[in-house]
Amino acid sequence: MQQALAWYLALLLVGGAGLLPATLLFGRLRSRGVLYARPLALLLLAQIVWLAAALTSIPYGTGLVASALAALYGWSAWLAWRDRGRLHTLWRARRTLLAGEALLLVVFVLVLFVRAQAPAAISTEKPMDLMLLTAVHHAQQLPPPDSWLAGYEVSYYHLGHVMLDAVGRLAGVAPRHGFNLGLAMAAALAAVAIAGLASDAVALGPLRRRATPWIAAGIAVVTLIWLAPLEGLADLAAANGLGGEGLWGRLGVSGLPGPAEATHGVPDQFWWWWRATRVIPGTISEFPAFSYILGDPHAHVLALPLGIAALAVALDTFEGGTTLSWRRWTARPEALLLAGALFAGLAMTNAWDVLAYGLIWLAAAAAAFRAVGWPLHGAIFGAGRYLAAPTLVGLAIAWPLLQTLDTSSIGATVVSDSASDPARLLLFWGAPLLPVVLAALLTRQGASRRALAGGVALAAVPLVLWLLWATGGEADPLGSRGVGWLTLAGLILAIGVAVAASASRYAEGSRNHAAWLALAAVAGAIVLATELFHVTDALRHARMNTVFKFWYVAWPLLAASGGIGLALAWDAAPPRPLAAIRARLASPRGAIAAFAVLAALLWLGSLLYAPAATVSRTREGQARGLDALAHVERRDPGLGEALRWVEQELDPARHVLLEAASRSYGRGNMISAASATPTLIGWPGHQLQWHSEAPLTERLDVVNTIYREGAGLRSQELARLYGVTYVYIGREERSQFGGDVADRFAGWPTVFEAPGARIVAVPTGPQ
Repeated sequence: MQQALAWYLALLLVGGAGLLPATLLFGRLRSRGVLYARPLALLLLAQIVWLAAALTSIPYGTGLVASALAALYGWSAWLAWRDRGRLHTLWRARRTLLAGEALLLVVFVLVLFVRAQAPAAISTEKPMDLMLLTAVHHAQQLPPPDSWLAGYEVSYYHLGHVMLDAVGRLAGVAPRHGFNLGLAMAAALAAVAIAGLASDAVALGPLRRRATPWIAAGIAVVTLIWLAPLEGLADLAAANGLGGEGLWGRLGVSGLPGPAEATHGVPDQFWWWWRATRVIPGTISEFPAFSYILGDPHAHVLALPLGIAALAVALDTFEGGTTLSWRRWTARPEALLLAGALFAGLAMTNAWDVLAYGLIWLAAAAAAFRAVGWPLHGAIFGAGRYLAAPTLVGLAIAWPLLQTLDTSSIGATVVSDSASDPARLLLFWGAPLLPVVLAALLTRQGASRRALAGGVALAAVPLVLWLLWATGGEADPLGSRGVGWLTLAGLILAIGVAVAASASRYAEGSRNHAAWLALAAVAGAIVLATELFHVTDALRHARMNTVFKFWYVAWPLLAASGGIGLALAWDAAPPRPLAAIRARLASPRGAIAAFAVLAALLWLGSLLYAPAATVSRTREGQARGLDALAHVERRDPGLGEALRWVEQELDPARHVLLEAASRSYGRGNMISAASATPTLIGWPGHQLQWHSEAPLTERLDVVNTIYREGAGLRSQELARLYGVTYVYIGREERSQFGGDVADRFAGWPTVFEAPGARIVAVPTGPQ
């Protein structure tokens, strides 16, 4: 509780530094930017700290973080002194600010409760993110040294972990607790930002009811933070004996249905909730509620609040109230700096996101140019010219980090297999789509035949490009797609209709209706793109990583779209909408009302996944709390004692502690991950993705040789050559090299020993 309170107070302090700067970037929106101020301030704080510690001799630490925060407050004071009207702007937005603070607290506490049930940094990529967070915390300069590759720097976009550590330093909270507190913070920031996006978008046009923006915000928040795919509802139904193999087995999801065994309605099968992210074969389709339940503060999760803030920047452009030209940037250089910093932050936190959100901003600018009569090709050119300035600024800010990345080259190719079939696609996307479809039916969006034809033609462009690319090879991608053609047809038709309706509403001046339709169209376009193309990278798993990264962007788009659309439907409804729905149900033309009832039941049913999965996590037997390393004491007390000794006695800048190279997602390399004292190599599979030029095979051979030969002259020479000063012998080392591995080092001095754990020093003189 004490750490959580300190973290919140530190976050409150950081957020205050972003209120006035946010008005520079979001001043035309209803919220005046106050709901995006905290992620913006946290980003600026981390960027200042990172650039200072990377490009100057200033050491990274609490002093630098505090100085950077003071500089941000100094800038805010300058803004207030120069333009007193900004303070009045904040005062007028005080109710929005207080509502956002209440929402942040609720989500922060809720996700902390979820994390407290299973806080351990074990399984999946949690040890990796613990390593990154700890490496940042102990670094003197940035990028931090790679704890799993001694002598090298971290070659991974890690600004999100700098954000976590910055708040942790201000709060006086160590990484072992900041690991879970940071994840709850990311969820709370995302919730407040999506509430701002939805309420700002719905307020782009005139409204009849004061509650409309709050309804939009509420639906968007619940969809983003709590909602799960329909697969989760199917899992719950199957575990409680509803349906069976004949029903659920036809869906083709591996493992569904699971055992028809449940306690108090919650499935008994271990990690049954994992299946909701493996609906489409050969892909990973993660969604926010799963991320917070799983508990991995990975780059895509930490970047989500920044991505939603980027959507708000695009919304401000889409609003079209000002002329888009270079003069707008030259007249507002501080807004230019903030816009560039925001998109640079996306690249520095989760590089995949900058492409998706950058293209969304480009599309919003192109729409604004089209609205004033520019032809399509001219609008795209004009949008590109308008965004050139913030792009250059963003590149200048992000380049010092990006140029340190030593990843293998990436490219793009076509999807020739593993295409999504319609049933499984709807099983994943059906729940967030329900509010969007219902809103379209209730608001009766329409467009001319010409607009519909143009929208469908535009949506079909990616398919034409795919056909030109795919048919140039020897394979038969046309025949191998099978029922995937139905998926493509449905996506193209849906995107085309949404684009046409959005363009029609935009031309009529109904910006709020145009906005929610545009968000839905962009979400569909992202899914369509991943059905046709994928990025090629070191993973070599076809489109798995592409779907994983880009579908995570599509989820908040649909969350906001559904919230805005339903809120506008509510705003246009008769004075007694519930009575109107009952009348529709009783009438011969009650199909829409019947669909509304069905959609509500399915949507509400999909909300059961998150609490059920949380209950399942309580059954794992982990030590409750927020300490990500408490499991070490319970599972391997000797390792826990060794970790404390290493933290007290070894300097990560001077020592290398050899550990056996654990496989990726394994439980080894925990001392280096938790203490930042580097080892020669850890998680080789991940290092292969991060360091394309590093001698990974050579280092693996050295590690294996030292453990197999023990305290011999050759081991001593190799250890000295590679800077190894100590050797750890624990559970992982015995598993890989035999139960007698400790006996092989009897000739080297033992500096630490506990049950099941020993650390020996590499002799400095001749043996």
